[in-house]
Amino acid sequence: MTDRSHIDIYYYSGTGNTAWVVRRLVERLSELGDRVTATSCEDISPSDVDLAACDVIGVALPISASFAPRIFRDFVRAWPPGEGKPLFAVASAGYVAGDVCWYATRSLRAKGYRPFLYGNVIMPNNFFIPPMAVLPVTPPERVPARLARAELKIGRLAGFVHRRETHLEGIGVVGRLVGILQRLAGEGFETRFFRPFFASENCTQCGWCVEHCPVGNIEMTQDGPRFLDHCMLCLRCYSFCPVQAVQATERTRDVRKFRRYAGPENKRYPS
Repeated sequence: MTDRSHIDIYYYSGTGNTAWVVRRLVERLSELGDRVTATSCEDISPSDVDLAACDVIGVALPISASFAPRIFRDFVRAWPPGEGKPLFAVASAGYVAGDVCWYATRSLRAKGYRPFLYGNVIMPNNFFIPPMAVLPVTPPERVPARLARAELKIGRLAGFVHRRETHLEGIGVVGRLVGILQRLAGEGFETRFFRPFFASENCTQCGWCVEHCPVGNIEMTQDGPRFLDHCMLCLRCYSFCPVQAVQATERTRDVRKFRRYAGPENKRYPS
């Protein structure tokens, strides 16, 4: 291990939590002397991932019911063989992350990447739509405390990454059980309960949701946005519609009860 490493981090962020984690991780690693670049998978092709250009490669993602979000899953599956490249994975979660880092890197391990760190960072909760409305979106007054705790955790993870010290969270019995239960619940929600989002009558047809959907699932028609059938429930459109017109069900019209997430820095992601 060298004292100074070149580290490349690739990530996906739906509503900004993971992007916030990555920015803080880059800051902490840079303070330790590492040279770090971070790139969203929305901004790069898998063919442009250059293993020879870095000493360590990292991935960061939201838990998405203990799956990797589909856009990120497809992105890493197309990576070249790892040939022993050191790998770390960091997940952001609203309450508990389980084994998502282990689960999300299965294809990379099969290609010869060598994971040495799985880290879970608890961030403000952004998911509260029926019938999976279990815990509400973290209210704005509680966000700073959550972020302060996340900062401390990221600092510890940065130390492990800098030293390339083995630190594997979520792979024990409890973590694996949490992951299995979350995946079962998430699959059941998508196949049995979730119907496409729709725009309520206060939609202004501004086109923000169309422009920023990471999987091109929304198209604008003369009647307003039309939501197609390959949504991955990142909640970007639902959370950041300027007039809160994107609805999951008729119940979510009550925006006081079904508060939208404002992002960790109280601004839309991407801005």
